[in-house]
Amino acid sequence: MNKVILVVLVFLGTTAIAQHQYSVSEAQEYGSKNNTEIRNALLDVKYAKKQIKETRAIGLPHLNAELQWQKFIDIPTSIVPANAFNPNAPANEIMEMKMGMEQNVTAAITASQLIFDGSYIIGLKAATTFKKMAEHKMNLTNQQIKDSIAIAYYNVLIINENKKFLKSIVEVHQQILKELQATHKQGFIEDIEVDRMAIIVSTMKIQAEEVKRFSEISYMMLKMMLSIPFDEELILTDSLDNLLAKGTDLQLQEATIENRFEYKMSEAQTTLMKLDLIRYKTAWIPSIAAFGAYSENAMRNEFNFTNDGSWYPTKMIGIKASMPIFNGFSGSALTQKAKIKHLQSLNDLEHTRQALVLDYKSSESAYLTALSSKKNQENNLRLYKKIYLKTLAKYKEGLVGSSEVATGGADYLQAQTDYSKSIQQLLITKMKYNRTLGLN
Repeated sequence: MNKVILVVLVFLGTTAIAQHQYSVSEAQEYGSKNNTEIRNALLDVKYAKKQIKETRAIGLPHLNAELQWQKFIDIPTSIVPANAFNPNAPANEIMEMKMGMEQNVTAAITASQLIFDGSYIIGLKAATTFKKMAEHKMNLTNQQIKDSIAIAYYNVLIINENKKFLKSIVEVHQQILKELQATHKQGFIEDIEVDRMAIIVSTMKIQAEEVKRFSEISYMMLKMMLSIPFDEELILTDSLDNLLAKGTDLQLQEATIENRFEYKMSEAQTTLMKLDLIRYKTAWIPSIAAFGAYSENAMRNEFNFTNDGSWYPTKMIGIKASMPIFNGFSGSALTQKAKIKHLQSLNDLEHTRQALVLDYKSSESAYLTALSSKKNQENNLRLYKKIYLKTLAKYKEGLVGSSEVATGGADYLQAQTDYSKSIQQLLITKMKYNRTLGLN
């Protein structure tokens, strides 16, 4: 019996649904480690690092080994003057000779070292700049994913609050509907009062169902951003009250545009275009390389190179310098094209700066507007709640009809909706404003 219980407990333990509990910041950190876009951006950085290694390898020593065997099916024939071997032969007489051996083996080692090449130096700088650009792109992607996660997190919290509110107000109106139906049966009110309240309750129920379904979708969207399976449980540990407290204590300050990842990426692009221009301008500078080779050759009539036959060595070292002299004016055209691209990148950099300054000013204005709107909507909600509760009290005393209660409930519900939107807007605009400051 104990064994059966143990097996059941083990089974339940293995089939238990995984549970995740995160605050906003914890969800952002988890998402930044598991999101597909960020993983791909990280791979771009790794790729750029390998590109640097590949470029750097051009300037390191290169060694090559070669082993070659060849067999002459027909030994080549050479023609030589006959008097080279027979002094008595006529001067115009020639001799045909087969020179060489049937079996030939060559073993060689060659080495080369780049001493100076302007393109290599520029290429190494460009590869380093490309890596920095990939890092800025990864950081920007990470920032954008974190912002998206935060917005999704806010949406879930706000929708859950709306769901609770709708549930409570539907329950109130359902109770009123029951009271009206009972009063109608006793003949004290007309059926129009009951029908009006029934329509209101039905409309509120539809809204409640819509919010419930939207809540489920919002949870799924957040799970997808966090790369959490849909069948696993996600619990949000932050509350709207705590987030709102943080959302209203922001101190306005000047932005540091140069710290924005968007600006750094544009700046890196400008650097790449400048390096490309320098590469074409310095293309006429000589490229210098050292090289050396050592080889041994063996020739036999039979395939047997392990005997005491001779191996004939060849040793060589040298330095090579090369430079273009005339390329049909293509070098000048390439330089001018690179100069145009560099000028365009400078224009893009300045445009990016202006766009980021505008983004900062717009975000600051949007945040201040959202802060003011939230205060107004909060005050409106308080007033509509007060009106609604007073109307309910008067209804219970028989001083007002169901239509007044219905109107008060609709106004209260709309005020709650507007207040939720103002909270959402405040949290989002505060987050965006922080990003525009360039604090990273």
